[in-house]
Amino acid sequence: MRAFSFGSSDEEKQAREILDAVYLAWTQADIEALLSHYHDDMTFWSNTGTDGKPFSISGKPAFAEFVRGLARESEGHSVVRQFGFENGVARAKVDYALRHKETKLNLLGSYRQVTTFRDGKILRVEQYHDAPRTTAFYQMVADEQEPKD
Repeated sequence: MRAFSFGSSDEEKQAREILDAVYLAWTQADIEALLSHYHDDMTFWSNTGTDGKPFSISGKPAFAEFVRGLARESEGHSVVRQFGFENGVARAKVDYALRHKETKLNLLGSYRQVTTFRDGKILRVEQYHDAPRTTAFYQMVADEQEPKD
């Protein structure tokens, strides 16, 4: 479903296909396919992490380590629900379901994403999550993982 769009071009179509391919690869746990869509000098930024604070990752090797760690701990399904593109930048709404493998806890929701492209690959990703909700989820995961007396 394309709920909004700033125009239609080959570049826009390619950007949408790349985002769809990234989220399909994540859903299929194909991390190498996911990583193939990113520049080596890419940056990932999120307004919240497991500790509730914003964080940034620079470079594809560090991002690969982050994504592989996330895939070891959880599995998920994500899909782009809204998409707009202008001047090499895509703005999207992404719906997702994340399941922590050990605790079986689930996090469902959506986030806004701003993705900058260069030469047909992703250069920068900014994700804007519901920070209190995400923090609460990871706190529940931590609580479940604590040894019980």
